[in-house]
Amino acid sequence: MPAAAAILVIAVLVFVPAALGWLVTTFLFAFSGGQYRMVGVVNLGAVAVIALGLVAGAAAWLLRSMTAAIITAAFATIGGWVAAVIVEWVLSFWLGA
Repeated sequence: MPAAAAILVIAVLVFVPAALGWLVTTFLFAFSGGQYRMVGVVNLGAVAVIALGLVAGAAAWLLRSMTAAIITAAFATIGGWVAAVIVEWVLSFWLGA
């Protein structure tokens, strides 16, 4: 697989779930119950998960291979969204859901 194709696969693996995750967490935590204070938390969570997926993929590519980078980016993105939902859920109660 050419490097450009691997980069495209990693980008799709990170940004498509990011868009869907951002929409879901925005609906769950920022709009439900009028939690306007959660908008910044939701946006920061999405940016953090995107950065996590891209940095993990880049590190795996440098240390291992392009295939390992794709797998690592996918798992980092999945784990990042699970963690983001848990953290945002806890913070929504802390900020007064």
